[in-house]
Amino acid sequence: MKRGQAGDESIWWANTRHMLKAYIKHCEMLKHGSSKDDEMVNWLREQGVVRVEIELKKRLLSELGLNDLVNLSDEKLMRIYDEQLEPFKRADRSGDEDILDALPRKSRVYAAAWLSGQDMKEMASQATLYRHAKILRECGIDILQPRNVERFPVKVRFVDLQPLARPDWYSLEQAA
Repeated sequence: MKRGQAGDESIWWANTRHMLKAYIKHCEMLKHGSSKDDEMVNWLREQGVVRVEIELKKRLLSELGLNDLVNLSDEKLMRIYDEQLEPFKRADRSGDEDILDALPRKSRVYAAAWLSGQDMKEMASQATLYRHAKILRECGIDILQPRNVERFPVKVRFVDLQPLARPDWYSLEQAA
């Protein structure tokens, strides 16, 4: 998937089947004209709300049989959403001291090379590289993304992604 970024507050991933976007919600509201004093903007900032959107493209809608509105249901949409977010729930374990010992033996050399900052495209054929990348992604390492060896390892904090209920004081009715 292609990855892109807009400033420091939003990021997206896309391919021919879908696009996933994540952005800091209060920043987006400010860009679209909300006031810094707006109660909702402040609440979103305090909660640390990140909005995640998934756009399903025509190709995927057709594959899933969802190109007709009759076939849509909340259950199907939630299942698709959960499937699309699954890769983001895996933690980057590349900073763990014992990571190599926990990896499948045949993939360790590729993980070690990536951890040291080597260019993985020079190390193996494309087929071999993609085979090991698939295995290592399941372990929390993406050898297809360049490794910045200058960066200090960061301890991973697991964040539970879940829908956010609107606050009690918020009304969906428009002010007159």
